[in-house]
Amino acid sequence: MKHAYFVVLPDTHVLDLAGPLQIISTLRELNIANINVECIGPQAQVKTFQGSTISDVWPLPKRLRPHSVVFVAGGKFNVAMQRSRPWLEASEWLRERTANVDGDWNVCGICTGSFLLAQAGLLNGRTCTTHHRFLQQLRRDYPAVNVVEGRLHVRDDKVWTSAGVAAGIDLALHLIADAFGDDAAIQVARENVVSFRRFGSDPELGAAFRYRSHCHSKIHAVQDLIANNLTRDIKVAELAQTIGYSQRHLARVFLTETGITLKSFQTKLRMEQARRMLTGTKLSLELIAEQCGFHSVQAFRANWVKREDVLPSALRLNRPRNRAF
Repeated sequence: MKHAYFVVLPDTHVLDLAGPLQIISTLRELNIANINVECIGPQAQVKTFQGSTISDVWPLPKRLRPHSVVFVAGGKFNVAMQRSRPWLEASEWLRERTANVDGDWNVCGICTGSFLLAQAGLLNGRTCTTHHRFLQQLRRDYPAVNVVEGRLHVRDDKVWTSAGVAAGIDLALHLIADAFGDDAAIQVARENVVSFRRFGSDPELGAAFRYRSHCHSKIHAVQDLIANNLTRDIKVAELAQTIGYSQRHLARVFLTETGITLKSFQTKLRMEQARRMLTGTKLSLELIAEQCGFHSVQAFRANWVKREDVLPSALRLNRPRNRAF
């Protein structure tokens, strides 16, 4: 991800735009990625539904740069909006540009922005979601689209959609995790004082995210130390000394804030790393155990049997051949 475009149309909802815009812009602020961010649209000045005016909106570019992501923010949705000149121009632009872009790209529909993606033909045969008030309408208007409910956001290959409003923040964080890794997404979430969420039938969050739904900076620092030193037999005394706590106080506060013990958190991270290496590499079980911080293959197997339903060898045999983009 090198370029982020935010399509802004009349009657845009401020949070549909501002949420993911701030999340993506934080990448540059934290020096994670030198990403270029632009607000674009058919009109140079746009009045939001909340009454504020957005100025200096750049024209819709003649081409999308490689490694781009396009966000389409939702707004006060109605038939008049769908028939308006800005909406039709943006839909045709999206259809043409995504058909001709070189390199990797993603497109994201925030809230009712999913309707613009559907009108541009980007959701045909795909699974998506939108704001709960408009699920049935999206199904009626675009029968070739598989619309699901009870989801914060949905990804189908290069196309992402969200349930709207604050869910656009969740989508942007997961997009960052996919592009730059879990640690980058965690840094951005902490900077903006938000947490990763899941809802309904969303996939279960990994341990790297699942136990970060708190605002205790010292416990976040301890989690960072554990996550960045999985191959080390890092001691509680070292962790406690780093943040100026006693060992007993650290153990108590960590459990209160995360709902899990220090040891269990470390083990979950190691197991998830082992799972990724089993499905994503051809390394031997011995090397995987070593690189995930287990003292021996036997220790790794013992932990695996306690937590997994299939053997490591079976998981490796059934790993996907291609990674979904």
